Amino acid sequence: MTTREIEKCSSQLLIGNNLMERPVDSEKLANMLGISIEYQDLDDEVSGFLVRKDNKNIIGVNENHHKVRRRFTISHEIGHYILHVDEPLFVDYYKGSKLFRSNNRPNNYRVEKEANQFAASLLMPKSLIQLELDKLSDNMEYDDKIYELSRLFQVSQQAMDYRLKSLGYYDYGF
Repeated sequence: MTTREIEKCSSQLLIGNNLMERPVDSEKLANMLGISIEYQDLDDEVSGFLVRKDNKNIIGVNENHHKVRRRFTISHEIGHYILHVDEPLFVDYYKGSKLFRSNNRPNNYRVEKEANQFAASLLMPKSLIQLELDKLSDNMEYDDKIYELSRLFQVSQQAMDYRLKSLGYYDYGF
């Protein structure tokens, strides 16, 4: 899928489920989609997983990770659920700032990139970011804007920075 298609898909999902508000409630969305969430004591490098079996859909989340990391993991796994319907199992590992899968299948990079884009657009919808940017002072430094927006959207500063850059705000000094 293209970035534009992923943006549209996540936006329609939020609007259709009346969840287009910050911070996006990714757990509520998962439940509305019929996905149960289980917090588990997983190895530190395991961020989460999605299992589809016997008409049951489960997202497992590492309970030891920070709240914003868990929110991103849930949204990432929802991305797999929506975008990659033919795969019965996803186990996602997290090292540093990278989320990756353990297998070396040729489409692995594309699939993970799509799930990451989905998670970012779900947790930080473009329209809501624009509304919040309009409220911030033009005199604020970039880092202060990142901090404030990440606080409002309950995401990491790194995720917000990446999202703003991917939306083209960084180059224009918003």
